[in-house]
Amino acid sequence: MRRDLKPEIIRPRDFAPFWKNTLFELGQSNPDLRRESVPHDQDQELKLEKISFQSLWGSRILGYFLYSNEQESRPLVVHSHGYLSQCEIQWAWARLGVDVMGVDIRGFGHSLDAVPNPSPYGWILTGWRSPESHILRGAICDLVRAIEQGRDVLAPNARRLVLHGASFAGGLALMAEALIQASDFLCIGVPTFGWAEGRQFFVKSGSGKEVSEFLRDRPEAAEDLMLVLRYFDPLNFAPSIVCPTLVGVGLSDDVVPAETVYALINHIAGRKEAREFPVSHSNEPEEALWQHFEQEWLNYAANGMPERFGENQSA
Repeated sequence: MRRDLKPEIIRPRDFAPFWKNTLFELGQSNPDLRRESVPHDQDQELKLEKISFQSLWGSRILGYFLYSNEQESRPLVVHSHGYLSQCEIQWAWARLGVDVMGVDIRGFGHSLDAVPNPSPYGWILTGWRSPESHILRGAICDLVRAIEQGRDVLAPNARRLVLHGASFAGGLALMAEALIQASDFLCIGVPTFGWAEGRQFFVKSGSGKEVSEFLRDRPEAAEDLMLVLRYFDPLNFAPSIVCPTLVGVGLSDDVVPAETVYALINHIAGRKEAREFPVSHSNEPEEALWQHFEQEWLNYAANGMPERFGENQSA
């Protein structure tokens, strides 16, 4: 496994205007943020709210906001979820001193109805014929709007903004952060979607497998689909990441191979460090080692980044 992989960035010619227009279109819509208090029997020093807001194409996105009863300023962590999954309320994070906002991306969990007609080949193939209609355009906007609502409305006095994501959410987090550069700290574990061309050689499961099966049935669509996916390839966004970034890598992973993660890491412009683990996306007992990764990034989220973070590029 090569840690020095740095494949060439191949952006569509209109990549920058496409995303500028997308963010403009998103900004023209009313977020219409709605909040509803939710009773719970957990830590009574924490408040829980069910939230929803309007995203691209008028889609309503649902999530939660968990925060302290106290008036103190705390860091805010914004997160999402894995592919074919949904957010879990992160009580443990909040007990360690951060407020938490989680969102279910369109087509998943409580936001399932935001995609009434997903592709029969899989969520990732929905709207595949053009970048304007592709579902990832809407999904990235879902997270962008979540970050903006968390930062500007839910926790305007937050001590710092931390963006977290693993796998599916990791890829989305990287792209959303690159577009609006809002975070003080980015933490992504095994971020997916990176290096669209390389994924076809390494991926054996997850969304990459759905793409491979689609192209097996429709090989004539390969060129058009790869062109569309370049608009949503985190590799093309990585040079715009300037905040401190911690990245988790699973050395054995059929869903997000280590080669695709290092391809992203090596293009990130800001201070960065990688942490390697034996496996990810597996049922192996070594998965438990990822607890160390969670402890580390939560410590940074709650207490701030070490002054010399990024000087040690080794894993």
